Amino acid sequence: MIKIAIVILFTFNILACEPVQLASKKIKKQPNKAFVCLSSQSQCDINFEFGHLNVQFSGQVEQGRIKTELPFQIQLKFEAAKQSHQFKNVTGYLEGKSMFMGKVPVFFQLGEREKNSRVAETLLASCSEDIMTWRLWLQFETVITDKIKQQSIFIDFESKRL
Repeated sequence: MIKIAIVILFTFNILACEPVQLASKKIKKQPNKAFVCLSSQSQCDINFEFGHLNVQFSGQVEQGRIKTELPFQIQLKFEAAKQSHQFKNVTGYLEGKSMFMGKVPVFFQLGEREKNSRVAETLLASCSEDIMTWRLWLQFETVITDKIKQQSIFIDFESKRL
């Protein structure tokens, strides 16, 4: 009886490792590419009275779409209309547009090179659809002559299931 239990446990152990090996062969490790505007993205450049916001993505992109279940980055670059205008704070979240899958918070940090740049790293869940549209909601604050102005925008983009 103990021998049979050991054989069964050993068999399950071997079988459990096989999908991981297959998955690692499917996903080729590639370094993150430069930030780009996705062809599936609703808008890359947004103009406001206080300045200009550029939104770009970096990661595993296929046919203008982010691949699900793999980390990617979002970069925001703000160019102020006047030197006195400053990009202060950004909050955001992702939600499925074609299928609601909850809200995924996106945490932006100060960019490495520029004070008016923010970068966030996140990933998307996979769903039953091969191609899904996601909505990135952003709320940001701009300091204009000692007053904080808030603005909200959204950007739609598509993902492709692995």
